[in-house]
Amino acid sequence: MKNAILIEPVDEEMTLLANAVLILNNYKAAGFENRSAFVELVMGEDKSYHTPKGMTLLNNFWACRVKNKELNDDLSRILEKLKIS
Repeated sequence: MKNAILIEPVDEEMTLLANAVLILNNYKAAGFENRSAFVELVMGEDKSYHTPKGMTLLNNFWACRVKNKELNDDLSRILEKLKIS
C-alpha cells in the first residue's frame, strides 16, 4: 500500500527532520530492514562513522532522533553509491 505524505516544513529544524525521514525511508525501501544492517553498511562505506560517537549518531538516526544536514548529505551520498553499484 502506497501512501504519500506532503510536509511543508515551518523551519530549518523541521526541514532537516523531514529529509532525514525521507532518507531513512529510502534505505528501508532499498532493503535495510533493521538498524544493525544499516549501521554496518554506513560504517563500512564511510570510516568517519566507525567510532563510538559515529555509531551512536547512526543508531539515533535510525530512531528518527537526529536532525543533522551533514549526516543527511553523507547518507544520501552512500545511498546513491549503492544504487549505482
